[in-house]
Amino acid sequence: MSRCVHFVLAVAFFAAGAPTHEKRPANAAAAEGNKAPARANVRGVWKVTELASRAPGAKWEVRTTPYLSQYMFTEKHYSYMYVPGEGPRKLFAGDPNRPTDAEKVEAYNSLVAASGTYMLSGSTLKLYPVIHKNPNEMSGKPLTYTVEFDSNALRMVIADPPFLPGREWRTVLTRIE
Repeated sequence: MSRCVHFVLAVAFFAAGAPTHEKRPANAAAAEGNKAPARANVRGVWKVTELASRAPGAKWEVRTTPYLSQYMFTEKHYSYMYVPGEGPRKLFAGDPNRPTDAEKVEAYNSLVAASGTYMLSGSTLKLYPVIHKNPNEMSGKPLTYTVEFDSNALRMVIADPPFLPGREWRTVLTRIE
């Protein structure tokens, strides 16, 4: 009876995703360092600390750090908004419920926003927008980034994004929570 209970507990333990004691190369632990799994690293709240673009293989052209920004990753979902300029967004001059066409254009150009689901596998992060400021990016096609984690920083690079054809775009995030 005791052996049966131990067997059932062992099966339940391993079925629940407990780590196995498989043999790994001696340098594997050193290469992993103290890094948590990638999914655990991406979850949280981040701010944008750098936006940069370049022609493929050229030097990065760093743009202004956004005035305000926030990226949030949960276990399956993401959301981000940022003001790409150096200062606050321009307020509507008159009735905020009846902006002029020029004010609408300024408001549209002064905010980047999206939310949806994501998949992270190794160094590939795929964002699947459900809602996006740009309706052309709600096609169901993911934005595919190559990512690197470094302490509390996350670097995301995308080649030939729909919002910047023929270039590469880098977003650097710093964890705030």
